[in-house]
Amino acid sequence: MQTYTTAPFKQDTTLAGSMAAQIYLTSTRPDTQLVATLDDLAPNGSSNPITSGALLGSLRALDRTRSWTVPGGQTIFQYHPYTQASGTPVPISKVVSDQIEIFPTFARIAAGHRLRLTLSTSDARHLAPMPSQLLNPIGGIYMVQRTASASSYLEVEQASPSTFTACRPDASCALTSRR
Repeated sequence: MQTYTTAPFKQDTTLAGSMAAQIYLTSTRPDTQLVATLDDLAPNGSSNPITSGALLGSLRALDRTRSWTVPGGQTIFQYHPYTQASGTPVPISKVVSDQIEIFPTFARIAAGHRLRLTLSTSDARHLAPMPSQLLNPIGGIYMVQRTASASSYLEVEQASPSTFTACRPDASCALTSRR
């Protein structure tokens, strides 16, 4: 398991929409399984889970015509076909790119809080490989790359907190835009 933590936010920030973890890695096995979990980390050290996503490395193929990108070209929503035809073994000891779709969210990160991304190799409560895929990642050693040519990153969509108005659960509310 590896964790990456941002500096404290200087102002309240709203995460709104899709997210993506672009992870470059090598593996000693023909498959990988990565789970990306995003937490809100308070100044007192307590954490609150926000969202997560996962990817089986052999199913990393993207349909770029159905994926979304942001200005600059980074993918913010990955469309993985998840079909047998799209499956490709992870080449052993070669750098590959895993674009992990992290479920869209809407969360307010208070000033002074941090975001923490945790990469792990399983989530037994939610994920289970197919029997034919089960043995391929077992015993693998993954090395996340952090080089100039293969720098992993987290892409998040943000909105200004002032874009949204407070809404009581029993009231009819509309999203307003204050541009």
